[in-house]
Amino acid sequence: MGTVSNPQTSGLDPHRRFRFSFRRLLKHGRSEVRRSLQARTVALTVILTLSVAVVFSVVSMISVRASLLTQTTSQSQSDFSNMVEQAQNGLDASDATTTVQIQQLVNDLASNLQSDGASNLVGVYMWSRESTARSIIPISTEPTYEGVITSDIHSAVASDVDGNVFYQPVTLPLASDALSGNTPGAVLGTVLDYGVAGNLEFFAIYSYALQQQSLTQIQLRLLAVCVLLSIAVGVVMWMVIRGIVRPVEHVAYAAETLASGNLDTRVEVNRKDELGVLQRSFNGMADSLNQKIDELEEASASQKRFVSDVSHELRTPVTTMRMASDLLEMKKDDFDPATKRTVELLSGQINRFQDLLADLLEISRYDAGYAALDLVDADMRDPVNAAIEQVAGIAAAKHVDIRAMLPNVQVLAKVDTRRVTRIIRNLLANAVDFAEDKPIEVRIAANRKAVVISVRDYGVGMDANTVAHVFDRFWRGDPSRSRITGGTGLGLSIAMTDALLHHGSIRVRSAIGQGTWFLVMLPRDPEQEAVADSDLPVDFARPSSNDFSITGGFGVAESPVAERSNAMAIMPMTTSHDQVIPDGNDSMADDEKDDER
Repeated sequence: MGTVSNPQTSGLDPHRRFRFSFRRLLKHGRSEVRRSLQARTVALTVILTLSVAVVFSVVSMISVRASLLTQTTSQSQSDFSNMVEQAQNGLDASDATTTVQIQQLVNDLASNLQSDGASNLVGVYMWSRESTARSIIPISTEPTYEGVITSDIHSAVASDVDGNVFYQPVTLPLASDALSGNTPGAVLGTVLDYGVAGNLEFFAIYSYALQQQSLTQIQLRLLAVCVLLSIAVGVVMWMVIRGIVRPVEHVAYAAETLASGNLDTRVEVNRKDELGVLQRSFNGMADSLNQKIDELEEASASQKRFVSDVSHELRTPVTTMRMASDLLEMKKDDFDPATKRTVELLSGQINRFQDLLADLLEISRYDAGYAALDLVDADMRDPVNAAIEQVAGIAAAKHVDIRAMLPNVQVLAKVDTRRVTRIIRNLLANAVDFAEDKPIEVRIAANRKAVVISVRDYGVGMDANTVAHVFDRFWRGDPSRSRITGGTGLGLSIAMTDALLHHGSIRVRSAIGQGTWFLVMLPRDPEQEAVADSDLPVDFARPSSNDFSITGGFGVAESPVAERSNAMAIMPMTTSHDQVIPDGNDSMADDEKDDER
C-alpha cells in the first residue's frame, strides 16, 4: 500500500510541487506530437477543425453584426422620425407667445419626447438655431452625453434648410460596459420649425448597449461552440486513430518479441479490414521465418557434424601420412636434390594439414558449445613468453625482430593459459607474415580489473575493408601473398573466440604503410562481470576510426591479488589513464625505462 508523505516533513513546498508550468506542458506536448502518430493526427485534426470553426464564426459574426447594425439603425431612425413629427405637431399646436411660455413649452416637449421615446434613447437636446431676443435656453434631458454631439453633425444641422435628418455613429463612454468601457451609439439631428421662436435644432442620442451585449453573447457562444466542437472532433479522432494504432502496436510488439528469439509469437487476428490483412501477413511471415530458421538450424547442425566427423576421420590417415613423412624426412639426405625438395614440401604441407585439422576441430567445439575454460591463477607474462618462443624460429627465418617489453613484476590473472598462448601466437604469426622485416612489439598493461596485451607491427598494414573482416574465417586480405607461417585462415577467428570465452575481446587498428596494432583485452577474473571500456588500463582513443592514438599506458597499476601475494611489487603505469598517446614510440621508450627500474 502506498504511503502519503507530509510536505512539511519532506522539505517540499506543496504550492511549488503542484505549480502549473505552461512551458513544461508545451514541451511535453511537442515531444508527444513528434513521437506519436496518434497524437500528431489528433493535434492536426483539432487545429484544422478549430481553424475552420473560427473562420466560420468570424464570417458569421461579421454578417450578424452588419445585419444587427442595419436593423438597429433603421429602428433608431424610425423612432427619431416619430419624435420629430410629435415635436413639430406640438410646436404647431402651441399658442405660446411670451419667452417664458415658449421656454416652458420646449421643456415640456423635451421631457415628453424623452419619456415616450424608445428604450435605448439616452437623451433629447434642443436649442435655438438663431440668437434672438426670444431664443430659448438649451434643453438637455441627459447633460452627461451632450459632448457626444460633435461639431460636424452640429454644423450640418445648423446649415440645413430642407429639414433633413442627419445620422452619425458615436461611442458612449459608459463605465458599466465590462468589456471595453465604451458602448456604441448614434446621434440623430434635424431642424424643427417654430415660427415664434425661430427654428430649433433637435438632437437625440441612442445607445446600442443592448445590441452590443447580444453581439457579445453570440460571440461567446460561438467561441464555446468552436472549442467544444474541436474537443469533440479530437476525442472522436483519438478513438478512431486508437482503433488503428492499437493493432499496429500489437504487431510491433510481437515483431520485437519475435526478434528477441521467441519464434512462437503470433498476433490475434480480430479484424477483417486492412489491419486484419496486416495481422494475417505477420503470422504468415512468422510461420515462414520459423520454418526457415528450423531448416537453417538443421542445415547448420548437419554442417557442423560433417566438419567434425570429417576432421575426426581425417586424423587417422593424416597421422599415417605424418609417420611416412617423418620416415622420409629422416632419409632425405640420401635422396637426389629434386626428391629431397619434394620430401620437404610434403612435410610442410602435412604439418599445415595437421594444423588445419586441429583448428577445424577447435572451431567445431566452439560451434557445438563444448568449449570451456580451464582457469588458473597465472602470470600473464608466461603465456606471452611461451607464444614468442613458439614463433621465434619463423620470425628469425623472416628476419623479424620480436621485442617483448613486459613489466618486471608479476601480472596475475585467472586465465586459461593454453588459450591465451594460442591467442598471442596467432597474432604474432599474423604479424610475422606482414611485418616486412620490421620489428614486432609486445607489451602488457594491467590494472585491478583487466589485462591488455598489445601486439603491434609496422608492416604493410590493412585498409578499412580488410580490418572489418580480419576475424572472419578463412578471410585473406591479400590472396596473392604467400603465408610464411603456413597459416590455415582460422587463427584470428580462433583468437577472437578464445578472447570471448574469457569475457574479453580483441580490437585492432591498421593503416596501409603504418602496420597493424592488436589489443587483447581480458578481465583479471572471467568469473566476474565483463569489464567496461572506461575501466580498461589502455584502449584506442577513437573507437570509430583507424587512428593509432590510445588512452592509458602500459605497465602495472594495481593487482587484485596483491593481498594474497606479498612478494608482488606494484609498479605505477607510465602514463595516466586519460592521457592520449598519439603513436606509441614515445611511450615505448618510457616503458623500457620503467622495465629497467
